[in-house]
Amino acid sequence: MGAGVLGSSIADRLARSGWDVTHVERLAPGHVRSGSGDESRLIRSSHGPDALHAQMARRARELWIELDPRLFVPSGIAWFAHEADGWEAASERTLKALGIPVERVDPAELFPSVNVDDLAFTLYEPEAGILWARDGVRALADRAVTAGAERITAVARPDGERVVLDDGRVLEADHVIWACGAWMAELFGDVLDLRITRAEVFYFGGDGSWATPGVPGWVDFDGAAYGLGDLDGRGIKVGPDDEGPVVDPTAVDRQATPERLEAARSYLAHRFPALAGAPLVGNRVCQYEMTADERFVVAPHPAHGDRVWLVGGGSGHAFKHGPALAERLESWLTRAEEPEACFAVGERRREAAMRTAGTRLAG
Repeated sequence: MGAGVLGSSIADRLARSGWDVTHVERLAPGHVRSGSGDESRLIRSSHGPDALHAQMARRARELWIELDPRLFVPSGIAWFAHEADGWEAASERTLKALGIPVERVDPAELFPSVNVDDLAFTLYEPEAGILWARDGVRALADRAVTAGAERITAVARPDGERVVLDDGRVLEADHVIWACGAWMAELFGDVLDLRITRAEVFYFGGDGSWATPGVPGWVDFDGAAYGLGDLDGRGIKVGPDDEGPVVDPTAVDRQATPERLEAARSYLAHRFPALAGAPLVGNRVCQYEMTADERFVVAPHPAHGDRVWLVGGGSGHAFKHGPALAERLESWLTRAEEPEACFAVGERRREAAMRTAGTRLAG
């Protein structure tokens, strides 16, 4: 159930491994109201001291390129570090231990204009890049169908170990996997504690010197912002990444808010002075679905053994891991390996290790 990046990754993986797969989605893969909408996502391996997620992200990068090399834009990713021994330094140590390329650089060599007065250093992942996100989701879902999966467009509801569709059909299977993004909170709120929050990204107009590739993607972890240069003429992307308000993903108004726009403008003017006053050329509104510790849920429903699985809590990171997470899930379904305890259903302790720290916007 669900044809976002997690559901499509799973359907694709299982169908290509010979499973009999039925893939149900209420609208279309990568639709504009899903957490898997918008055109681009940063694909990088840095996850602080967390080696598991660094390895999964690196593997997912390989699998995206295997799916279609055109989906991956090899731009590199720059990390703006505010502290000498903070999250970025921990990422650097982890990546070097795993053999994943990473180095410290002079950001003036990467950006046409950049202010580093508040930074300790800039870390650079030269083999990281940007994914054509919506196209990637559709490519996964379509490859699943090519491999034999049946795609059904319908609204689905759980009925114990069965699935009831809005047209009255009832689906049964050896394994039912729910990967419905922000709608997981509505369907399984009795066992999942998910925060569904509003996120906004903005696109600003710049000159040709800001084109990506050329300008890398970037993340300001402590500054709670991320973005990339002008990819395919769509504008310079800025995402304020402090936590937004809780929303209903079905009813949320998807127009930009003045407060978020001002936060994006302020950050842009602070970090990239030449872009102060750059015109707004577009925006997107989506949502995050987050567990307390901002790690995924990938685990059996506690009432149904391994017949019903819950997959969610993407936290803005599903694209970095989706195909690799599906690979792991298959090994858990076949019991070739034991599921990772960190993805289990249950109480989580709130952390800020998987996305930007969300503590402040620089500027």
